[in-house]
Amino acid sequence: MLKRPAQALLCVLAFAVATLVARGSHAQTTTLERLIENLARSEDFRVRTQAALALGASKNQRAVQPLCDGLADANTTVRAAAAAALGRLSLGGRECLEQRMASETSDVVKAAIARSLELLMGGAEPLFVDTTKFYISIGKATDKTGRTPGEVEALLRAAMLGKISQTEGFLAAPASETPPEAKRRLAKHPTVKGYFLSPGVSPPDYSGGNLKVRIEVAMLSYPEKNLLGSFSVNLTEPGVSPGSLENENELLRMAAERAIDKFAVIAANQ
Repeated sequence: MLKRPAQALLCVLAFAVATLVARGSHAQTTTLERLIENLARSEDFRVRTQAALALGASKNQRAVQPLCDGLADANTTVRAAAAAALGRLSLGGRECLEQRMASETSDVVKAAIARSLELLMGGAEPLFVDTTKFYISIGKATDKTGRTPGEVEALLRAAMLGKISQTEGFLAAPASETPPEAKRRLAKHPTVKGYFLSPGVSPPDYSGGNLKVRIEVAMLSYPEKNLLGSFSVNLTEPGVSPGSLENENELLRMAAERAIDKFAVIAANQ
């Protein structure tokens, strides 16, 4: 049996530990509340951006709804941060990301949404419904524009995934899906056809005072990846000065969406 001084010391230590735990829990709650408040109400977009990123690292379910609300922020940087934070948090938010993808106008934000959706879908089964006809995997883009590696690919992927999510009968496959996983999922839905789309982008053409972009898409079976054919989309915007990245991005986004529209017609007739 412990002597009274030892018992007293243990009681003091136990009380101290309990107090520290309580303070730590209170501090975490206070910090979370402050971040939520900053994201919702700060007048400085930099503060809102940092709050969104910090909420993404909080590992707290309560951060999901404030981040979903942050997708409607007036500032593009904040919206992108909120989208990326939901992917890092990985505790929910898929529905609000998909809803925002349908109305988002910024290519940067769309790319962040697409990456987060892929992260969130990685641990969940794609949602096949009675109207699902085509299961589509988007491959890595071949980019010949000479721009920063990954930049154009992210733009195309975001636009194509966004269009897929808005097209009746279409379902996007997770980027991390393996061939055995794809076979298992499609085996449960024998009436659904699998396709793999591999986009390629040519260098922009500014000849004649116009901007011309071209996307070529190889169409393969999925998950076998047997070549089925290919098609291209060409778009032109008149009166554009060379090197206008903003115009390039907008035209590429439109071309990527047109590619999904064109694929829909081809797939429906196969």
